Parts: sequence; structure tokens; C-alpha cells
Amino acid sequence: MEYQGLKINDAVKKVARVIFFLFVALFLIVRFYSATEDDYYTDSSEREDDDYDAVDTVQNEIRLIHNRVWRDFDDSQRSLQYSVSTTAANASSNYRNTIEVEYDGRQKVFWKDLYFGLYDHDQPQLTFLQDSILSLAKRERIEVRDLIYSVVSFIQDIPYNYIISTDSCASHTDHPCIPKQRYGVLSPVEFLYSLAGDCDTRTVLLFTLLKKLGYDPIIVNSAQYRHSMLAVSVPTEGDYFIHKGRKFYFWETTATGWLPGMLPPDMNNTDYWTIILDYEFQTDPTRNY
Repeated sequence: MEYQGLKINDAVKKVARVIFFLFVALFLIVRFYSATEDDYYTDSSEREDDDYDAVDTVQNEIRLIHNRVWRDFDDSQRSLQYSVSTTAANASSNYRNTIEVEYDGRQKVFWKDLYFGLYDHDQPQLTFLQDSILSLAKRERIEVRDLIYSVVSFIQDIPYNYIISTDSCASHTDHPCIPKQRYGVLSPVEFLYSLAGDCDTRTVLLFTLLKKLGYDPIIVNSAQYRHSMLAVSVPTEGDYFIHKGRKFYFWETTATGWLPGMLPPDMNNTDYWTIILDYEFQTDPTRNY
């Protein structure tokens, strides 16, 4: 009986050791996967942007908070937070839907008057984003000459949406589409609120924002290509035009990766582009558009 008891005790000890090692192994596995999950969620480049509504008790209004995370041209991760009040978004939308732009047969003048109107109405409301960008520059130690790249890449990172004036999106199926928008463009505040924008929605926003940041942006349009693009005077190479004695390089804003001076291959005839609105709020008198 004593010998059998010893055998039982040894068996119990063996089982206890097995259970102990199983618990240790389970602990290590759980810790490993917890660490992996933490790493995933702390890497904001892999995380969806977190947007939410907040109540501004001072102004007594609801504000939509956007947290944007994107990759800059040097592959640096950038992030900033900004807010847009529903009151401002509604006011901007109402302005766009009620503004009357005269058309005398010259598209250049029509678009210039429309773009300037949207700029002039919305630019006071972009101070919140201007402040966020300046805070980003200070935090990340971005030089003034390089900040324009971060601003443009921030807008390029926002997925493209068609903004059309007609009722049907049937012929626009490769990207999301928002129909029944007067003039086929959204204002800067509407774009920042909805994060939905096409080519000239983006160029008007960037024109407005870059003006506030002290740059000299230009909006160029092409009737032949049915497209709108930004133009900037920065030290680079590529496709450009001369305006007021300076080189201005074309800059595509509807997708990531486009640098100044890179015209899309199917839109590279510079004769088909004309200035609609420059930094002094003028059009190009040398082109009939």
C-alpha cells in the first residue's frame, strides 16, 4: 500500500507539472497576441481615421471631428485633427446653392467668378485647419518650404468622389458619386466636412488653404481634358508654365503620389491648360478658354 501511494503521488506531481507548463504556455501565447494587437492599434498608418461628433458648449453647436492619418511624400506618417461645425457646413452649402454666377460665354470668367466666390465665402472658416497644419509643422519640425508638400499630400489622401450637377451617377461607376450638386463642385468647408471631392473641389480648397498659409497657388483648368489642377511655384523639375516671370508647376491632387511637375500622360499638352484663378485673383488674359 505504501508503494502504491508513492506512485499515486508521483502521478499527481507529473500532472501538476504538466498543468503548470500549460498555464505558462497559455500565458505567453495570450501575451504575445495582446502585444501584437497593441502594436497594430498604435500604428495609426494601419488604422482607419476616427471621426466623431462633439458638442461645442461655448458656441452651442455640433462639430464633426476629423482625425486624419496619411503618408507624406517622404513616407513620413502625418496626422492631424480638425473640426467643422454643422452650422458652417450648412451655411457654406447654402451659399453655393444660392450664389448666382453670370455666364457671358467665356468659361474662364465664369469659373473664375465661381471659384473666387467659394474662396471668399469660406476662407474665414478655414482658420481651424490652418491652425492644425501649423501645429503639425511645429510638432514634426517641418520647414516652411516643405509644408506645402504635407498640405497637398493630406488632400491627395482623401479618396476621390465624383461631384456632379446632373441627377444620375450611372456613367460614373469607378468612384463614389454625389449627384445633384449645383455647379458640380463642393465648397471648401463642404469638402472638409464630408471628405468627398472631385478635381475642382480639391483645387478650390487647396487654393484657399495655401493662400491662408502664405503661398501663391494657381488654379488651372482644361476644357479639352475636363479637369482642374493646382499649380505652384516651388523649386522642382517637370511640366510648368511661366506666369508673371515665375515658373509654376502643375500638381495633380486627385490621387496620392503625384508631385509638382508631373502632368498625367493623357493630359500633358500644356497648351490645353489655362489659368482660371491666380494668387492675385486674376485669370490668364493670354488664353481664350
